[in-house]
Amino acid sequence: MKRVHIMGIEGVGMSALARLLLAEGVGVTGCDLAPGKRARALGVPVHAGHDPAHLGDEDTLVVPTPVPLDHPEVAAARERGLRVLRRMELLARLLEGRPSLGVTGTHGKTTTTGMLASILLAAGLDPWVLLGGELSLLPGNARYGLGPRLAEVDESDPLFQEVRVEVAVATNLEADHVAPPGKKAPNYHGSFGELKAALRGFLEKARLAVVPASDPLLEELSRGLPRRTFGEGGELQAVGVEFGPTGSRFLLTLEGRPLGEAVLQVPGRHNVQNALAAALAALALGVEAEAILEGLARFPGVGRRFQRVGEVRGAWVVDDYAHHPTEVRATLEAAKPLGRRIRVLFQPHRLLRTQALWPEFVEALALAQEVVVLPTYTAGEKGEASPEELSARIAEGLRQKGVAARLLGKEEALAYARDTAAPEDLWLTLGAGDVTELAWRLAHEG
Repeated sequence: MKRVHIMGIEGVGMSALARLLLAEGVGVTGCDLAPGKRARALGVPVHAGHDPAHLGDEDTLVVPTPVPLDHPEVAAARERGLRVLRRMELLARLLEGRPSLGVTGTHGKTTTTGMLASILLAAGLDPWVLLGGELSLLPGNARYGLGPRLAEVDESDPLFQEVRVEVAVATNLEADHVAPPGKKAPNYHGSFGELKAALRGFLEKARLAVVPASDPLLEELSRGLPRRTFGEGGELQAVGVEFGPTGSRFLLTLEGRPLGEAVLQVPGRHNVQNALAAALAALALGVEAEAILEGLARFPGVGRRFQRVGEVRGAWVVDDYAHHPTEVRATLEAAKPLGRRIRVLFQPHRLLRTQALWPEFVEALALAQEVVVLPTYTAGEKGEASPEELSARIAEGLRQKGVAARLLGKEEALAYARDTAAPEDLWLTLGAGDVTELAWRLAHEG
């Protein structure tokens, strides 16, 4: 590859690939339906929209998962003889033949990858990193280095099973990114069975699988493979965990032998599990315990993972990417030790996910004292119910459980949060769409 054109280059994963290709001396151009700060920061030609006219003298076209392969720009590239690669096919090529680690799972993969990046940096290993989020230590969502290659491997893409790494970490697995019966989409698995088979395929290509000991599904999917386990019942454990409002500390033990005290700057029980996954993967790569503990202590958190962005009228404003019921529940439980009234601006993400999981969202959001539900962020999907109808189901379900809830548009929600904020509050913005803008506007406007 000498010159590459990347469709959807504003996306966090695609822009990370662009950064890494540029660092290797590959020429990059791109296009996106909504080019923004990530695309501009690359300093390369980026077109708005998708059109065959964007193609120039490139030899390769990189296509994000949601774009169908019969898209006019893809068809034009093939007619011109360009190599067409899906993002996972490109990632597989970049990892090929190198010391490598890959992290996948429904929840926690970005944070676990970020923790691993921090550990590898503390060990002085000059890692190459691809991350599905922003990490100040890199900085940004990618880092070029000559050491081991570390990648977040997105399980939502059915092609992730073709990625080969030395150490494969699976944090957990749930039936997310699974298409409803009778529906198909390139960024959805056809069934939960297909997703499980894909994860098995990813794990069995690795030299070693790293999985949680207490997860029956991952125990089954990794059975018969070389593996190491973490968490309750595993070889690497957190003993005597002390939870604080903004982090935790615990004794890290390997097969009962103390390795030292681990201190985390990020809150919640789920982040202890993420730290154990990262630590065990690092041990499997040969990293010393001292560097692991230093890397975990240095880890500041990934952008949009319980990220405090400021205050409004004395209320804290915290932004989080949680967009699945399990993630929402974990985030709200992590917020409890702060001792503040938890008020949520929640933006459901994707029509198919929300249609399937809205009752579970109700159960998870019921941990908050108040919830403002925004219209569902469609991410380009079309469904039988409208974005407003799906969100209204969640708001009504919460009201039936006795939780103060309302359905508001973005601007109405922003005004309501600003006008009613009080010093004892925590305003928490949740979702994978553009709700993050409301967090920053709430904290920094007016």
